[in-house]
Amino acid sequence: MAILKNNLKESVQKLGIEDNFQFYQDNEPTHTALDVRSWLLYNCPKVIKSLAQSPDLNVIEHLWDELGRSMQNRMCTSKDQLKNALQEEWNKISSNVCKNLVESMPRRL
Repeated sequence: MAILKNNLKESVQKLGIEDNFQFYQDNEPTHTALDVRSWLLYNCPKVIKSLAQSPDLNVIEHLWDELGRSMQNRMCTSKDQLKNALQEEWNKISSNVCKNLVESMPRRL
């Protein structure tokens, strides 16, 4: 819930998709909690619902895949090294990758 409150509007603005943004809801049980649904009702009127945990339509799954591929050559021997490596690789993902994934949603639907 805090992620939505703290990041969704800012991310939409950074990606430049305010005019036609629709929130994709994958129906993961934690995403359908009453407080999340209430927040979305008042803050994100356009919500696309789908089958639960549908990986082809869930943009974040494609970002996790990208992150996983970038981590393949990283040799981490501690939690701290892993955390730092994940943050470094995550920060290397360009906003264009994210924007392209978001813009590919209509084709996937």
